[in-house]
Amino acid sequence: MPVNSSLEERILILAPHGRDAEVIAQTLSRERLSCTSCTDYATLLEELSRGAGAALITEEALVDMDFSILEQWVEAQESWSDFPFVILSARQRGQDRHPSLDVLERLINMILLERPVNAETLLRASVSALRARRRQYLSRSHLHERARSEEHLRLALHAGRLGSWSLELETSILIVSETCKIHFGIAPESEFTYDDLLQAIHADDRQRHLDVIEAAVLSKEDFAIEYKVVWPDQSVHWVQIRGQTMRNRVGVPVRMAGVSLDISERREAENRLLESQSALQQFNETLEVRIEERTSELAQANDRLMREMAERERTQIALVQAQKMEAVGRLTGGIAHDFNNLLNVIIGNVDLIERLSGDERIKRMAGAARNATKRGAKLTGQLLAFSRNQSLDLKPVDIESVIDGMKDLIAVSVGAGIHVTVDIAPALPRAVADANQIEMAILNLAINARDAMPEGGNLRIEARQREAYDGVLKRGEYVVIAVKDSGSGITQDILSKVFDPFFTTKSVGKGTGLGLSQVYGIADQSGGMARIESTVGKGTTVEVWLPVAGTRPVQEQYQEPLDHELMPKESGNILVIEDDDEVRQFIVECLEILGYTVEQAENGWFGLEKLQAGRFDLLIVDFLMPGMNGAEVIAAARARHPDLPILMATGYADMQAVEKVIALEAVLRKPFQISELAGSVKRAMHAQALQQPRRSSAEHRP
Repeated sequence: MPVNSSLEERILILAPHGRDAEVIAQTLSRERLSCTSCTDYATLLEELSRGAGAALITEEALVDMDFSILEQWVEAQESWSDFPFVILSARQRGQDRHPSLDVLERLINMILLERPVNAETLLRASVSALRARRRQYLSRSHLHERARSEEHLRLALHAGRLGSWSLELETSILIVSETCKIHFGIAPESEFTYDDLLQAIHADDRQRHLDVIEAAVLSKEDFAIEYKVVWPDQSVHWVQIRGQTMRNRVGVPVRMAGVSLDISERREAENRLLESQSALQQFNETLEVRIEERTSELAQANDRLMREMAERERTQIALVQAQKMEAVGRLTGGIAHDFNNLLNVIIGNVDLIERLSGDERIKRMAGAARNATKRGAKLTGQLLAFSRNQSLDLKPVDIESVIDGMKDLIAVSVGAGIHVTVDIAPALPRAVADANQIEMAILNLAINARDAMPEGGNLRIEARQREAYDGVLKRGEYVVIAVKDSGSGITQDILSKVFDPFFTTKSVGKGTGLGLSQVYGIADQSGGMARIESTVGKGTTVEVWLPVAGTRPVQEQYQEPLDHELMPKESGNILVIEDDDEVRQFIVECLEILGYTVEQAENGWFGLEKLQAGRFDLLIVDFLMPGMNGAEVIAAARARHPDLPILMATGYADMQAVEKVIALEAVLRKPFQISELAGSVKRAMHAQALQQPRRSSAEHRP
């Protein structure tokens, strides 16, 4: 179903007495939160059905409320949804808690705030509830994406006339698709067990099937077998079974799975071929006549076989391309981790030299080295952006700055024979996008344009503010990035396929067919879309439409501390776990300069031993380490010390894997400077200090 983000992001307010609703709405507006005031309980239920991010209810509104209707709404939520309610309790000191709160606590996901409550607490609770709801929306997106993937797989199997099956080895439970049942002559709605499958196999082939299954269980290789099956109407058909054995972590076979294919037509063709050969031998005197008759039959059989072989070859090529991209992604992720470690040591020590040295000449040289290292870090991020497997980090992005920062990379990528022109409209607003992904999209389009102009030409990159006009996009203003080339152009029969994954007109090994599909996906996930126009012989234009984020100033709001100023002295005991000796030493020295007491460990096991033996105010851990990675260290540390603040310092490219174990606000991306390290450490400790009083209050709640 279509999603109305403006409704799903709002906070519903039910505060019927006095100016409570108005005051609450004004407080929440400080964080630009969208609020809708409800006059009564019925209005609240109606607005909940339309969509919301959270609800804020005062205790006075609970009087005489029929909770059965609310319970029905809560129970009707989808599996991904656990709607958050913030309840403002009116209980004063010495008074008993309102009985309705106990009822609500059993029914709903409730955050209870006792009044009087200050504005900051109310604001933080509302933001926290809305953030939890957004994570639920992300889960919904993942569920929908999984459903779409399963549907695509089902369509692919159906198109290839393939059935799917799965057999649990311990229980002999067989799960088959409808197409697989049809291959054995069974109606789709009928039950089909493993015993039924054995009985359906022709008696001549049954033992051979059992032998192949037994051998497949003992080996790690895929298996394939063809045999006759007898349908309930006693007709005989041929079925091909392909599969593989899946094992648990200790290598014990637990399940077999694979596909089935009805090959009766192919077998018939092969049998006819054999019959033809026999007839040729028996009737040699009529050779010419027989050759004519059988040549026609052989040609038909050969056509069918060639079509099957071509289809299998196309499937194999797509599989090889996917495996290649997966391998490249893993490789570049490891490269990013190691290279960022090297950059971190360089930029960190240069930063320390620049801060501690009193020689202005040395400080200027250190500053130049720091700036060069930053450019190297940015270049690494651009080159490795395609290997990231993570959700988009959507935020207001200055498109002009993104394109300006890529000019050198684009010029190098397209070569000297192509003239590059950049035209950015003045006062261009920010766009909702992921800066890294947009850089990757523009670079992909520039490389595609280069390939369309082998003899050289003109490449023009434009950025304009435009309004959606054709009804395909939601009405509103958009920032449109247009990449235009003067190349050979694309024919109309191919133009409709260019955004399809794995579609490419390049020869094998020259392209993956993923570039334009990634551009389309980035634009779509950002709330916009991608369009393409092309004329053969005149060139191609690809447009990326991104929603306008607002009219905030183009200049960055963040400013680093002055280079010559050191951070104020802090206190606390910190444990650093990092496998790279130089990076670990740099982090330790920075923390000691900042005033912290630091202990260090070169791997996860030593770190957990020190954590068990001592008392620490913060744990800093790397993600990609041999033996025990950062995720495993964090899990073990939280099991022993659930209240210990944790900060992950990593240069790993696959941020989706990092997000599974720790929130992004607790991640310090390598390479970093001492000011960034100091800020992250202080925020992590401060956040834990704020949570501790709340946890203590919850533990003593009656």
